[in-house]
Amino acid sequence: MHKRGMARYRAPDIPAEKVTPEIVRDELLKCFESANREFMEILGQPYQDAELKKQVRQFLEGVFRQCGVSIENPTKEGLLMAIESCKSNAEKMMGEKGSAIIKHHYEEMIKLVNKLP
Repeated sequence: MHKRGMARYRAPDIPAEKVTPEIVRDELLKCFESANREFMEILGQPYQDAELKKQVRQFLEGVFRQCGVSIENPTKEGLLMAIESCKSNAEKMMGEKGSAIIKHHYEEMIKLVNKLP
């Protein structure tokens, strides 16, 4: 648990046959919100949860657009591109102090993506 009582993101244990690109996209939003909460705590920056969710959604929409991927109808390949881009951006922004957070969240998302056909 973190200062604000938020549990660290964990990918849901969904059977592979039930995992869809839309579920992975929705989980990516949750995952990125969790990572950003942890970044804010590391940086000692206050935040409003509703505002953070809105910013994360806008950021991810931008990442999907930059990757030329549809956020409404994602594909496995598109999700992987977006996740890699998010990881790269987070590494540039946070550097070493964010590496453990980034690694954890990246690994959780890859568990889900790997269940996609």
